[in-house]
Amino acid sequence: MSKQDKVLQLARVTNELMTRQQAREEKTAAEKQAVDALVPEAVEALIANERIYENQKQDVAEKIASSHTACIELIRDLAKHRNAGEIDQIGSQVAEKTASDHAASPNVGAPISDHDDRPSGQAFRNILMGGTGR
Repeated sequence: MSKQDKVLQLARVTNELMTRQQAREEKTAAEKQAVDALVPEAVEALIANERIYENQKQDVAEKIASSHTACIELIRDLAKHRNAGEIDQIGSQVAEKTASDHAASPNVGAPISDHDDRPSGQAFRNILMGGTGR
């Protein structure tokens, strides 16, 4: 291979590397632009849903936009957080039962039998009461 061919090959390789680098930089810039456009909406949603306070707005926006690691750490911390409305729901009754809910069950209001003719019922009675049953 002549010296001119080597220089030409080097120029082609350099051109290819520069083209790839430019494409990578354009992709990175487009991703950053997309993130920057979404950050304000995300921060407002965090405030509206009581995940952060208004005075944390700037810090959280910077954290979200700064790196994937910082964003994942924030998500982890937010997943541990409960707002006042959620805390009020913990331990509260979901729905009230009504008389009509009980009416559907055939056992509601039925007399409780004091005698079980099955062998297992008799054995249980013997163990529990120390007797032989009825």
